[in-house]
Amino acid sequence: MDSYSKEKGAEEHILDLGSGRQLAFAHNGPATSRIVILNFTGLMSVGSVPEVVESCREVGAHWIHPTLPGMGKSSPRAPGEEYHVALARDITALLDYLYPTGDFDTLYVGGGSYGTVQAQMIYGAPYSLFPAGRKIAGCLLLSGFSPFKYHVDHANSLTWHSWFTVGPPAHIIPFHILQRTFSTVLASKFKTIDGAKSFLNMSLFSKMDDDERKIFAQFLDKKGKTEDELISTMAKGIVRCGEQWSGFHEVSDVIYSDWGFEPSKLDDEHSSKPMLIVGSDKDPQGGSTNEWMGANYKSARVKTVPGGHISSMFYMDELWRELLELSGRSA
Repeated sequence: MDSYSKEKGAEEHILDLGSGRQLAFAHNGPATSRIVILNFTGLMSVGSVPEVVESCREVGAHWIHPTLPGMGKSSPRAPGEEYHVALARDITALLDYLYPTGDFDTLYVGGGSYGTVQAQMIYGAPYSLFPAGRKIAGCLLLSGFSPFKYHVDHANSLTWHSWFTVGPPAHIIPFHILQRTFSTVLASKFKTIDGAKSFLNMSLFSKMDDDERKIFAQFLDKKGKTEDELISTMAKGIVRCGEQWSGFHEVSDVIYSDWGFEPSKLDDEHSSKPMLIVGSDKDPQGGSTNEWMGANYKSARVKTVPGGHISSMFYMDELWRELLELSGRSA
């Protein structure tokens, strides 16, 4: 019997974390699988996994997709608490809830765009803070960001868009003034599905060149979807994410914060686990710090795919297959 379900994977679940906090998440695949994939969403999206890529289905993986703190229905972290500490605790609670006796052997961590920050925090977390980290077998990062605390010349690597939205201006200007201004403008657009679709078309899909359009068309054909269906699904996630904005306001602070480790100084047990770092050759938003990450994570492989910010989505099956093979596990 096929344990993967589009309907169940799109369903939002709420985990009570105690102290008035909660974590929203979705999951898909066999709940008894001993292979778990923990994937973090990027900005303006929520945890939802109606489809699991073929290479992960082939190994019977259970895919878990949490909504980030302060977005959608996931509570913000407690005031004054370090982000990486709160994240590790929340994800531990989620894994304990889904696997109360710890019956899984292998954990893969992944993330796209801003979600690569949380994926790296979990990958490098001390095992005393995140015990399940001992089971991590690999990490996939798509169009993401390095830890700016240790990447001291990060500003020179950032594109203009990233420099302004998550780089020095966003971090230095007090009281999240830039972020609050951005969110006020965005919130007016994201009140409706049509408004969110218009934003996606303007910022992403209309910028595809002819070559990327062809790859995109092949991707849609393989998935049996139309362009409008895909954009509508993404737009619904944006509207749901916009239920609260505290997570959006703190993005730059989180990227600049202490992640709990320095990549180049991770111990052998952590750093021996393969990391696949992927960027897109025409991406104005993320992935510009990939070379630094590749040089500082000891088991990292860096690769580039054609297209813009979301083009790695079109290669997800191949990318996960590559990571599974790098970790010694494939169907």
